[in-house]
Amino acid sequence: MSDRKFAVIMPRRVLSCWFFGLLLLAACSEQPVKNKTQLEVRPQPSARRTKPAEPPRSYRMADNQNSLHLLDADTRLQAGDTQAAQKALDKINAEQLPPELFSKYKLLQAQVALSMGDAEQALKKLEGVRPAILTDADQIAYYQSAAFVHALLGDVLPSVRARLKLGRLLQKPDQQKQNIIAILDALSVLPLETLSGPSPIVDELSGWMALAKILKQRNVTGFDTAGQIQQWRQMFPGHPANADYLQAYLNPPPVNQQAAQEPEQPAQPPAPGATIAVLLPSSGSYASAAKAIREGLTVAHRLAASAAPQMPLKYYDSEKDDIANVYRQAVSDGAKQVIGPLVKEQIQSLAQSAELTVPVLALNHVENLSKTNLYQFGLSPIDDAEQLVQKAKRDGQQNAVLLTPDTTQGQRVRHYLMSAWQAVGGAVVGVESYDPKQHDFAAIVKNLLSPSVSVNGQKQSLALFVSASPELARELAPQLKYSQSSELSVYAMPNIYSGRQNPVRDSELGKINFCDLPWVFGDAYTGALSQQAVQNTWQSLSDSQVKLVALGIDAYNIIGQLPQLAGSSYAGATGRLSLNNENRVTRKLVCAQFKGGVPVASGFVE
Repeated sequence: MSDRKFAVIMPRRVLSCWFFGLLLLAACSEQPVKNKTQLEVRPQPSARRTKPAEPPRSYRMADNQNSLHLLDADTRLQAGDTQAAQKALDKINAEQLPPELFSKYKLLQAQVALSMGDAEQALKKLEGVRPAILTDADQIAYYQSAAFVHALLGDVLPSVRARLKLGRLLQKPDQQKQNIIAILDALSVLPLETLSGPSPIVDELSGWMALAKILKQRNVTGFDTAGQIQQWRQMFPGHPANADYLQAYLNPPPVNQQAAQEPEQPAQPPAPGATIAVLLPSSGSYASAAKAIREGLTVAHRLAASAAPQMPLKYYDSEKDDIANVYRQAVSDGAKQVIGPLVKEQIQSLAQSAELTVPVLALNHVENLSKTNLYQFGLSPIDDAEQLVQKAKRDGQQNAVLLTPDTTQGQRVRHYLMSAWQAVGGAVVGVESYDPKQHDFAAIVKNLLSPSVSVNGQKQSLALFVSASPELARELAPQLKYSQSSELSVYAMPNIYSGRQNPVRDSELGKINFCDLPWVFGDAYTGALSQQAVQNTWQSLSDSQVKLVALGIDAYNIIGQLPQLAGSSYAGATGRLSLNNENRVTRKLVCAQFKGGVPVASGFVE
């Protein structure tokens, strides 16, 4: 029986597991790798070895150049720069590569194809790899890639077999637990008759299938799950899941402790004619933002549809008519859920002029607005300010000064920062604003930092909360550097980082702290919808639009389970998402610090 035909019913949670650690393959191999370089080759066992003939000097030089290009491609790929990695691979003459470097070359080609979403091309490249001659780190990368590729193509058992081999290489308990969860999730999509198929050999795979069969029936009334698992333990005493790792699947941690994942979708096919209506502007000043959100919605919907039938997205131009009329038309057309509008005035107008018979997930936030079936979700500076303040408080800061733009939005951000800081017991000892069109901040910085905070003549540490675009921050940072003392710590709102790494220009940012979307950090939000995995959707967007792709991804993923967010959080691309008592989706962010021009994540603020 072919496995491929089960692809359309694979739950979305399964697909997210396949990308477990794919962007951090080097990190996954900390323990397996024993002082080996990425391009080192293990000697093959042989009773007798003869010294090979010395290759011509031209070949030795070519081999060295190819090795450097491979190393460059690997480094670029780990940094998330797929295009640069491909350019480095294009410089390699594959015909000159010895077997071990050729396998490394094919593996990198497969990873590039995966990052571009081309699973079939990735599989072709993986077929040219000989994993036995790769380093331990690259073997992990190979089997992770193979597992993910087969999962995307709907080949369940080949994907699981790759994970079985991966499990023998992983050393860290957390990685082994995640691999076990991925195996069981994959097998859970197979029908009972497949899991019950005759197996003449009691081996590891048959043990996994027997366990998956038990777990598939654990919610059936009268089924003795505990007794069945006990019998399974006796039948497969040495099985990898026959340890405490099985508890990771039977008793998963709370959602807010899990790695980023896609929420479960209804198993039932959508009703004929049912749609998800998306109300976004096709013209006007918000059209570019809407385009980025639409990209996120599209990739999230496409991934979900590859696993199970989904309601189609149907777009409506929110600028064509009164927003209440647009909403009524969408409902009349069969909309069961509505995403949008984006513009604050339209959200307010919709709340005041229409009865919301189907739930609406508005993509912005209007304060003091409440209505049945209206949920608000956006990249709100309220969350940004609260998370930044929590980070500074955790760092032991007590006194702060604020520097924000002299604009309406800047005044709003200043209010959020001041309110949040005072709410945690902090003291605001100085406030300044600046003209975003100016470039000389020396006088402002001097005024802001001149009233030194001291106790008994001793300078105390001072936190500077700042809101600035990447361009302005790069001009401000050097002036802060020359004016500041070692007691000043800088905490910036997330607009300091566009979401695109720029180590050369951002090297001026020193050690500025900021908190931002998990999606912009490669190790904080992984999977098939990670920033690196969907880079084709945002590379052509402007810096101000990039993060809105993540908003679109999360909007699609949570639209069907909004009430549940009131009781538990969801690990999304834009943060750990929860629903407050005003039906606003709040976000917990990942904090980071610029080091050498590159943001290095330190984790969520708890």
